[in-house]
Amino acid sequence: MTAAVAPWKQQVLQRGASLYVGDLDPEVTETDLRAAFYHVGPISSLRLCRCRLTGKSLCYAYVNLYSHAQASKALGLLNHTNLKGKPMRIMWCQRDPFARKTGFANLFVKNIDFSISSSCLESIFSKYGTILSCKVAGENGWSKGFGFVQFESQDSALAAQTALHDTMLGGKKLHVCKFVKKTERTAAAPCEVFTNLYVKNLDETITEDGLKDMFSVVGDVSSVAIMMDHEGKSKHFGFVNFKSPDDAKRAVDVMNGSVVGSKTLFVGKAQRKSERTMILKQEYKDLHNRSTEKLRALNLYVKNLNVDIDDKKLKEVFSAYGKILSVKVICHNDGTSKQFGFVCFASPQEANKALVALNGALLEGKILHVAKAQCKKDRHQEWHKFSGQNQPQSFYPSNCNTVSSALHPLHFNFDRSPHLPFLHHPMFCQHFGAHFGVQHPFMAQNYKQKFSTYMPVAETPLGSTLNTRDKSYQQHVC
Repeated sequence: MTAAVAPWKQQVLQRGASLYVGDLDPEVTETDLRAAFYHVGPISSLRLCRCRLTGKSLCYAYVNLYSHAQASKALGLLNHTNLKGKPMRIMWCQRDPFARKTGFANLFVKNIDFSISSSCLESIFSKYGTILSCKVAGENGWSKGFGFVQFESQDSALAAQTALHDTMLGGKKLHVCKFVKKTERTAAAPCEVFTNLYVKNLDETITEDGLKDMFSVVGDVSSVAIMMDHEGKSKHFGFVNFKSPDDAKRAVDVMNGSVVGSKTLFVGKAQRKSERTMILKQEYKDLHNRSTEKLRALNLYVKNLNVDIDDKKLKEVFSAYGKILSVKVICHNDGTSKQFGFVCFASPQEANKALVALNGALLEGKILHVAKAQCKKDRHQEWHKFSGQNQPQSFYPSNCNTVSSALHPLHFNFDRSPHLPFLHHPMFCQHFGAHFGVQHPFMAQNYKQKFSTYMPVAETPLGSTLNTRDKSYQQHVC
């Protein structure tokens, strides 16, 4: 049977002498890389990738040597060796992103013993085919207990998965499966279906075997892990993975809150970091909303204060109406008052009492404005709601070419049919320009054409209704 080879295998075989060097320490420089590769042979070119904005290292680089043999030698000698205290991950440079984007022939390996390094894992999996990349995930120099192995062909990956899944390595049973991208895992797995449990508040004397025996009473357990520190001591939490989602749910109901030794266990669904972050954000948002609602009923906004009013004086005035939790007069950087502040009462009833009593009251020569304090978002919503309900109504005739009211933020509403008709706009007198004389016979006419709002009074809807008082006023003005 012919092995299934990636469509980019020819590129892999003909890639020449270009290497990708990843997982670099942020302090590694081009000089450090040249020194590391110097013993292998002369370097054609080297590029350490950096952020365009900050100039900081992106922790990966490309190294070009003069021959494929030199590059192969460098890959064999330097892969997983330490550079400034951190192991380098070296692989052939792949210009085609097919393998990276699709996860072709990529395996996910979990429940790895903390003593297993990337080089050790690669040596175990390399028996089943050519490995393009192998990595044990770590943080601050310590293993996270899982890793990734990418083969050159699907058949090699399948052979390794079949042979190594559920085998013992370093005292732990490996779990080997096909790598699935995060987006696909999120879409494929409903939130309610889970098999992996998070167990915390464990006694330090509990071992993984003891934890497995404890949960095996509920159902079949596939794997167990207790998190350890770098000294091998328990971090007092771990994970239990069941074969059946029903058993996992039952274990949460039975084991959560149970007492083991002198400690009460917490057992719940194991969550990814993104899930925990989202839940914490929602909890914070709910807490913030509850606090805002509570403060909205207690907090008063006071403006038009005299510049001499300080926190002490404001508290003295408002304390007559109830217990005050806090008082603040807002000031400029130089300490002068901005002439407004906030007063927070202990109860909504006391706040309402002060609002009714002091709104419009005179304090040191100024009339106070007291209202319930609002956040900026609420003020904007209220303003938009108010402005939407109070659209301006033009009192010009329909054929007048007036400027749109949208250009005027401050406007007033007028009745479309006022009891006293408005005078002609913009000229109070229809005889305007009649006395300009013979030298300028068309001046009045030109003036009328100049202003699009000019109309003979008789042609307007108001012209026929002008009463005697309006006409007398026009004659008086002229």
